[in-house]
Amino acid sequence: MNDGFTVQQTQDEVTIVGILLFLGTLFFWKLIQITKNHTRNSLLRKAGSIKRIKKMSWESFEQLCKVLFEKQGWRVLGNEKKGADGGVDLWMKRRMRSAIVQCKRYDEAMVTIKVIREMYGLMHEYGVDEVYVVTSSHFTKECYRFVKDKPITLIDEDNLLALVRKYR
Repeated sequence: MNDGFTVQQTQDEVTIVGILLFLGTLFFWKLIQITKNHTRNSLLRKAGSIKRIKKMSWESFEQLCKVLFEKQGWRVLGNEKKGADGGVDLWMKRRMRSAIVQCKRYDEAMVTIKVIREMYGLMHEYGVDEVYVVTSSHFTKECYRFVKDKPITLIDEDNLLALVRKYR
């Protein structure tokens, strides 16, 4: 008689432990999501002006760009290598499209055609569909002429600030 009761009690304990583990995992996952959202929103709040954006570290600037592309529906991966990144700061996928991003946090210097040509070459080398170059400054006129009819999007300080305000 006691054996049946002990087996049933053990099964009940295993079920309860399983439920508690499941709920604990769910709670932990939700906590991580809340923390990520808070961090993203905090970064967007801090980037309220171009002056503040220009004061960010390059790492924070890349994180800001990552958040902005995620808000647009991209699945974004940062470049895990520290140091020389081969020109690619972010790797992105959305539906059947792929893209690479170069983030240039400059105070006053303009992004030159050299950067754009490098990214165009990397687009072909890596076989991605699109290129984005984001700067806290401006692009030279040569850059705009070069990207005409190419799958390259240039995001200057004005467009960057507009995106920050849109998603803040």
